[in-house]
Amino acid sequence: MENEINYWGIPDSPIDWCEENYIISKYICEFYNTFSSFIITAFGVYGIFLMMSASSRDQSLFQHVKILIELNIRKKVLLSYLSLAIVGVGSAFYHATLLYKNQLFDEFPMMLTASMFVYCILTIDPVDEKNDPPNYKLMRRFLPYILSLYVIVVAITITIIRDSPIILQSSFGLLIFSNIFLSYMYTSRCLKSPVMESNPKKFLYLCIASMGIAYLSWLTERKLCNNGYVIPGVQLHAVWHALTGLAGFYYIQFFITACLEKHGYKTKLNWNYGIASVRGFIKSY
Repeated sequence: MENEINYWGIPDSPIDWCEENYIISKYICEFYNTFSSFIITAFGVYGIFLMMSASSRDQSLFQHVKILIELNIRKKVLLSYLSLAIVGVGSAFYHATLLYKNQLFDEFPMMLTASMFVYCILTIDPVDEKNDPPNYKLMRRFLPYILSLYVIVVAITITIIRDSPIILQSSFGLLIFSNIFLSYMYTSRCLKSPVMESNPKKFLYLCIASMGIAYLSWLTERKLCNNGYVIPGVQLHAVWHALTGLAGFYYIQFFITACLEKHGYKTKLNWNYGIASVRGFIKSY
């Protein structure tokens, strides 16, 4: 009977999230989890907007994007934001149906985006053909293939092994931990200013704080869910969506800011509706 009433049929995902299914609409299995996923997409689209909408009317943004083009990192930034935007679309499709066959639309973009962030931090320093050791240059040459292979292997594994969410959780967690560890090592090695005087560190800590609260929300819901809620009226998985989108946006801003300051540009924070983004301008020497 449920299969006849609900548009997508009976959910068969190995994880049934806290939100009760098909409560608001027979066409959307998890209503709030579905629409909160688009917040992730919104952060990705906003990042793309910052990279694409620059004109002479906004001199600070115009100069900022011009600098990123000169540093040859604008394409990398655009791909990162596009990947983040796709995460939200895939997540919405999965939560709208809660079908296992659609789960990869959620999980594959997550892995792809996290691996893209790892690639960004590992390639923040240009290759020095004269002074870098051969092993490092070899690693840099094969890094895209190594990360791509990792994502593909995980995607194939979670497609074949249906009832083991720990595979995706541990694989994704490894990429997130790698991002945080590599970024922390970079800031410790290259950015000696205290947090309040270092814009890259501000963005990194904003990212870590957002991701930390997001994970706490995710974990709390998984452990304490009762009749569709942990806190009445609040869907904590929707909070996870919003804050992971914000964390992804801030991580890319960290990468941009670190690149700018590495090449001697000054940076400043620009706030719009409570969301910070960076502007790079004139060299500091």
